[in-house]
Amino acid sequence: MLLFKIAFRNVRRQIGGYLIYFFTVALTVALLFSLAGIMFSKTLFYYSIKFKIEITVICAFLSILLAVVSALVLGYGSAFLLRRRKKEFGTYLTLGMTRGNIVTIFAMEMLFIFLFSLAAGLGLGTLVYQAIVFGISSFMGIGVAWADYTVEAFILTVVLVGIVFLITSLVPIGYLSFEKISNLLKGENTTGKMVKNPRLWVRITLASIIVFVLSVVVVTVIASGRPNSGVYVFSLVGGATIIFIATVFMYIGAIKSGTHYMLENKHFSGRGVRTFTLRQLSNRTSADSIFFGVIAVLLSIVIVGGNIFMTILGTHVANSKINNPYTVSVETPYDETGKLTADLPDWMQHFGTVEELRHYTVFEIVEPSLRQYFHGNVSLLRESDYYALAAMAEDKTLSLNGGAVMICNNTTFDELEKIKRDAEELIGKLSWDTGVFSLTFNGVSPSHKRLVVGRPNFILAVPDSVADAVEKAKIYSSANTYCAVNYESGSFNEKLMENFFTLKNQEDVYENFPNNHYSTFFYADVSGSFLPYAFEIAAPYLMILLFVTLAFSLLSMAVLALKSLAAVAEDKRRYRLLYLVGASRKQTFFSLFVQIAVYFFLPFAVPILLNVPVSIICIALSKMIYGSFTNLQVIGYAAMFSGLLLLFYALYCTVTYIIALVDIKRALHASGTIT
Repeated sequence: MLLFKIAFRNVRRQIGGYLIYFFTVALTVALLFSLAGIMFSKTLFYYSIKFKIEITVICAFLSILLAVVSALVLGYGSAFLLRRRKKEFGTYLTLGMTRGNIVTIFAMEMLFIFLFSLAAGLGLGTLVYQAIVFGISSFMGIGVAWADYTVEAFILTVVLVGIVFLITSLVPIGYLSFEKISNLLKGENTTGKMVKNPRLWVRITLASIIVFVLSVVVVTVIASGRPNSGVYVFSLVGGATIIFIATVFMYIGAIKSGTHYMLENKHFSGRGVRTFTLRQLSNRTSADSIFFGVIAVLLSIVIVGGNIFMTILGTHVANSKINNPYTVSVETPYDETGKLTADLPDWMQHFGTVEELRHYTVFEIVEPSLRQYFHGNVSLLRESDYYALAAMAEDKTLSLNGGAVMICNNTTFDELEKIKRDAEELIGKLSWDTGVFSLTFNGVSPSHKRLVVGRPNFILAVPDSVADAVEKAKIYSSANTYCAVNYESGSFNEKLMENFFTLKNQEDVYENFPNNHYSTFFYADVSGSFLPYAFEIAAPYLMILLFVTLAFSLLSMAVLALKSLAAVAEDKRRYRLLYLVGASRKQTFFSLFVQIAVYFFLPFAVPILLNVPVSIICIALSKMIYGSFTNLQVIGYAAMFSGLLLLFYALYCTVTYIIALVDIKRALHASGTIT
């Protein structure tokens, strides 16, 4: 009972030292509970039964991976907690406690922390689980409002956390049982090693910078070329590999030589407490350079993979909205009498709450004077329909001013800009006189969406009177009637519409229509109809990306925080001496802040540098697929991904600094250095 009280009191008094450890365990429990919840979710798999096995296997694999990696990281955390308690354990031994008593106290403390963390993690995990299921279901278009909780998920989480606790406890308990406490708790040697051949590392850094810049330029040139060959992809991958290698050497060289030369510059290092700060950083960065490299590579893999995945997926989503910017577009052969399609707008009212609807016809004419500009027959769209469709698609328009405007029906941003530049010289100068109508070319529409779903890439928007004359004179070679509809969000019933037109297409009057060259008279194109299936395929990979990102960032931040606090625990005497030789409190605490901030940022430097070539490659990938993304959108994804990780780093760094600051202040007060 006495040992129980001592352990509980120690946890309560040392809450600051345990905070990072507690926070990391709680987040790990939350992620494990979320994975277990997804594995046993009846609600989620009710809607997506086909991917149940895949998602279950992925969740099981990620759970085991997260548990093992967490056990290793938390084992290091346990060793850190031991090093912070050397005087306390020495006091216990002096008072007559046995080694078994100390092991029991420490094990009970760890058990308390795990129980507290388990409770907090399960509470947080319930929210994280709902958020992840909601995100995945929304991503897949399932629409799960509330996911179910299962007893199996709870049991599996407790079991995994118990295994993590046992693995985590084995190392420190083993050390406490078989090693001398005096030897065990001497702490790390933070003196570090002097950098050998700093000039060589400077040359390596400069050479790496040159290779990095040249490689980025070459990759940019390659990316702006035509993405239609295997050489293109091979060149991009090869360039990216060289950039990555150059970045790593540039990073290592900067770490090895940077602090050395800043220390040699007495004008710089001689001010304030810079010499102390730089020596501390030099010692720690030299000792932990391999550790930094491992974390930097892991974070680079996460960021690069995440950016490429989100660019490819986002490009497909954006392209689907460009291909069909309406909820649904129905295409039918043109009926001169209008009887067969007259009821189409009324029929569309039955499939949801209609917000906007446009019933229109597009005529295709054979005119030699026009074909040279359009590489084929020319489609004509009424001016009023052009304005109405652009409004429905939330796109820009260009005033016809009595002439004709070219609509680039589904082009990339780059293609549209090139066409507009090429057409500038023809505006107001190019005209056509077909005998039926006379028109002047007045420019290219700023719209890049497919306003007329399923039609050719180029259409002429003409005054209504011109289209009426073409229809009346019957000079068109073919024509099609359309009905574009935007329904109120969530009201459209695609299955009902599909069944309706299936029956309609089987009626003799539509099936035997003379101008029907298609398998069906009514053809409906639903916006993003392929996306639910694409999202179902992408969802498992998105889940892997999400959890790997969280696990890598969480655990790397935890290790960085624990190593920083361990170094502070070993350097209390140095901070006391720094204060005694004349440094102010502000200078002392600022030195501590700089050391922790730089130490945290260093592993993140490589991923940030790699964002430059990765963004260029992602822009090339977007163009190679559809070109539906602007360059700014691609860069935005890269910045968002890095920004989120940087935000987590800033939070962990802040918490670490606060704990270290309290620790240093307490040490200075205890020694009587400050009052």
